[in-house]
Formats: sequence, structure tokens, C-alpha cells
Amino acid sequence: MKSILFSLIIMMAAVNSVHASNDTSQWKDLRPEVKEVLKGFESKWSSLPQAKQNKLLVGANRWLTMSPEQQKRSGERFKKWSKLSAEKRKILKERFNRFRELSPATQEKLRTKFAQFKKLTPDERKKLRERFNKLSPEKRRKLINRMKRRRDVRRRH
Repeated sequence: MKSILFSLIIMMAAVNSVHASNDTSQWKDLRPEVKEVLKGFESKWSSLPQAKQNKLLVGANRWLTMSPEQQKRSGERFKKWSKLSAEKRKILKERFNRFRELSPATQEKLRTKFAQFKKLTPDERKKLRERFNKLSPEKRRKLINRMKRRRDVRRRH
């Protein structure tokens, strides 16, 4: 699940930071390598809104810059994403949008904490989740509030 969120972050960053190099609605004008990546869209290309075409072009150009290993990982994450329910995708998109609203420093802290979490063994992660889930709603709320207060104190200093 976390890898899917990470993939979304990367894809959305690419969409926002790079504009499509081919701002055209004509399939025939696309570069051959881009056509190959987007071949599933050929029959409906001219009927797609310009914004959708641009997003697809950005994605295709990004894909072409990836190593084979990156393409493989990205493809696997996309398959996982595609299998999620609409509700689950909506929740993840909302989380991603909240993440993007955070300051760059806070985003980096979250990335660091997540990397630390990922370094734990699967058993350690499971135990940590179980400990959190066993807390009463009141204790969870207190823990979260305590963490927020610590964060706020660190921000002030």
C-alpha cells in the first residue's frame, strides 16, 4: 500500500513539474517511441480532452526515461493501483493531496520516518501495528496528540 502511495507521489510530481513536450491532439504527430508506449490509446486519442492527452504524454515521456528495473517496479505498482477499489483509490488520493500540502521539510521528515519504518523487520512492523491497534481510541488519540505537540515544539525551535 505504501509503495502505491509512493508511486502516486512520483507520478503526480512528474505531472506537475514537467509539461508534455508534444502539446498536440494529432496521433500522427507523436514520436514513434511515445506512440509505442501509448498504443492502447490510439483509437480514442483524438476524442480525449487535451488535459488527458497531456497527462498521458508526460507519463509516456517519464516512462521512456526509466531504466528497465524502474519500468518493472512502476508497472507492478500500477497493476496494484488498478486492482484497488474506487473508494480505496479515493482515500489514497486524498492522503497524497494532504501530503503535497505539507511543507517540504515536513514531507522530508515523513519520508525519513517511513524509511525507518521500512527498515524494521516484517515482524517488528507487525508488532508495532498490533500495539497501536490494541490501544483504546482514547489512548490512540492521546498518543497522536502527544506526537503532534512534539512536532509543534520542534517547529518552534
